[in-house]
Amino acid sequence: MRNPKIRGLIVAGATLAAVAASAQVAPTPTPSTRPGAARPAVVRPTVGPITRPPLPGGPGGIDWAGAVGGLRQSGGGNSPVGRRLDPAAVDKTRLPILLPADPDLMGGARIYSFGDYYSITANLTGARVSLTGAAETTPLPATSRLTLLNIGPEQLVIQRTVDGQLASFVRYGVLYTAELRCDAPSDPRCRTDTYVRSLVAKSTVVVMGKAARQAAGLGA
Repeated sequence: MRNPKIRGLIVAGATLAAVAASAQVAPTPTPSTRPGAARPAVVRPTVGPITRPPLPGGPGGIDWAGAVGGLRQSGGGNSPVGRRLDPAAVDKTRLPILLPADPDLMGGARIYSFGDYYSITANLTGARVSLTGAAETTPLPATSRLTLLNIGPEQLVIQRTVDGQLASFVRYGVLYTAELRCDAPSDPRCRTDTYVRSLVAKSTVVVMGKAARQAAGLGA
């Protein structure tokens, strides 16, 4: 791919699984030994530490200049969209929070922050919406090969899930997802990607708490 950072973001979860799998080996049968005989030495595999290479775009690889522009353009600091989110969780989040410009949807939304990752949940009649943002990356092992198609400037990918639709895209150097899950399999909102595409299209409101503002050079 043209952007190695995007490549690292998309495969972060797959890399951890690959590293865990490489550490699992089949047990070696222990040969029978006479009393007092020396037992064969057991050699255990070792896994090197996972390191994160330096990334462009500022601390954590985030495009803070672009995010600040989005913040000012969308009026995120004064927007009613994110006003009901837990302020403590917002302040803890060290990346720009991206929200859909939909006050009705976000009115009862809840945010859970883990610093470099956040998750927001909101309820609809007969369905649920989940929004996430993540800035952490994990490099692939040198021997791994991954080929991804050129899927646009924001690397938008939409997948059909068991009970809904999942969209992932990259903006400001952050991997965002928007997921819709429906109670009824026949719900038209989940049978096609129309709703989740509209959710991505209107995700234009940028909100920054204290940690993100400090990282962006805006102060607290």
